[in-house]
Amino acid sequence: MPKFSKDNVAMLGILCVLLSVAAGVIYWPQARTLTDLRRQVESEKNTIDTYAAKVAIVPDLRRQVDEMKLRYKDLDRRLPKQKELHGFLIEISENLEKGLSSPSIVPGNTAREDTFHTLPIIMRFQGNYLSLASFLKRIDTMERLTRVQKLLITTDPKSPDSKINCELWLNIYFTES
Repeated sequence: MPKFSKDNVAMLGILCVLLSVAAGVIYWPQARTLTDLRRQVESEKNTIDTYAAKVAIVPDLRRQVDEMKLRYKDLDRRLPKQKELHGFLIEISENLEKGLSSPSIVPGNTAREDTFHTLPIIMRFQGNYLSLASFLKRIDTMERLTRVQKLLITTDPKSPDSKINCELWLNIYFTES
């Protein structure tokens, strides 16, 4: 067995002390930090998994929203106050004058519902098919809420210019002012 001199023993002692200090000052704190970081990473993975499960329903929600938009596309129309009916009748009259002839507008009796009133209107006019289709499209795109209840279209075989007779029953809705 080799003999160690005092210098060798002192060097070995200093080396052991340096290794102990390095382990105590550098290795163990870093090992603790590494363990904490691993726990944080695992926690964040769990959080990500939780959020991924929550986000998985987004495509279904988007589909439902799109379906509701189609179903309720007319809800942004106005439900005006009663005093605005005059303006509506003027607008309908102007629309009737575009390619339609012999217009007649007969308002009915106001019917009261729970939260609104309904005014039935019967309109009679003549025109060609394209004018009628254009008029119905303008009614459908009006800002105010209007619903066609009944549409009667007849032709007069004696008419040389293929005019059609139209009777339109529609309801307009309003609130009481």
